[in-house]
Amino acid sequence: MTASSSHDPAADRSTGRDDGREGDSARGPLDRLARASAGGATVAGVGGALYMLGAFGPVSCWRSTSSTSDGTTTVTRGCTAGIDYLFGAGGNAPVLFFWSVALLALVAVGAASAWTGRIGVTWATTVLCGVVTVIGVFSIGWFFLVPTLALLTAALARTVAARRRDADAPADA
Repeated sequence: MTASSSHDPAADRSTGRDDGREGDSARGPLDRLARASAGGATVAGVGGALYMLGAFGPVSCWRSTSSTSDGTTTVTRGCTAGIDYLFGAGGNAPVLFFWSVALLALVAVGAASAWTGRIGVTWATTVLCGVVTVIGVFSIGWFFLVPTLALLTAALARTVAARRRDADAPADA
C-alpha cells in the first residue's frame, strides 16, 4: 500500500467491514464462501418471492359452500396469489404480497451486506429472517428457510474471516 492511498485496512477491521479492495487474490476461502452464500440467498429469496406472487401457479385456494332454502347447494372455488393484490383481490392476496416484498427486501439487504462485508447488517438480516422462519413455520416460514440458512452461512464466514484477520494483524503498541 502506498503512502498516498486513502484506504486504511485497520479501520476496516475496527468497523467490521471488508470491502475487498485488496483484490481477489487477497480474498480468502471464507470471503469467497460468504459471497457464494449471498448469491445463493439471492436466488432462493427471489424464487420464494416469485412463488408467493404466483409465478408458478396459484398459492392460496379456497372453497365456499352455500345452501338455499329450496335445498340447492352452491360450491364456489377460487385461488389467489400475491400479485392479485395489485388487481384488487382480497383474501390472502395482500398477505402474500406483503411477505413476498418483505422476503425480497430482507434478502436484498442481507446479500448486499454479506457481499460487501458489512457483518453487523448481515447478522441483523439473518436474525430477522430467522425470526420470520420460526414464527411462520407452518405458512410463509418455509419460503424464508433457505435464504436464512444461506445468509447464516455468509454471516458466519464473514465473522470468522474478520476474526482471523484481526488475530493475524500486528498489535498496535
